[in-house]
Amino acid sequence: MTKKAGQIDVRKLPPDSSLGDCFMIRRKVFIEEQDVSEEEEMDGRDDTADHYIVTVSGTPAATARVRYPEAGKGKVERVAVLKEFRELGLGRIIMEKIIQDISARQGTREILLAAQTQVTGFYEKLGFTAYGEEFLDANIPHYWMTRSPLKQ
Repeated sequence: MTKKAGQIDVRKLPPDSSLGDCFMIRRKVFIEEQDVSEEEEMDGRDDTADHYIVTVSGTPAATARVRYPEAGKGKVERVAVLKEFRELGLGRIIMEKIIQDISARQGTREILLAAQTQVTGFYEKLGFTAYGEEFLDANIPHYWMTRSPLKQ
């Protein structure tokens, strides 16, 4: 059952926030739906990431995290939208906020992500370009994708 759009709020969580809602969404999408192992999904890198949450009428609906593995590069990871909210455009909404935030960082030259092959078209609409060979991550086909930051 698809939920109707209510008040949609997207925000970057402050550093000391509870990540319980983010983890709940990731568990449902990646572990339960896509059969990713707990060990692969909960990879120990959350404490070095910026976390984003989208709520619909106060209900957690989507999440993502961003890490900065090297100077000038922002890496988008763990983008997940709960099944019942997937027709509301929340993936686009969270990604637009993330692209703005990464672009606003001084010295950002590149935004990158590893996209599941089935959703590369979604990221292409957001300005990303696939490169390299298809690879498996958690037994799911992926492509690396990149884009330039927004002009400030």
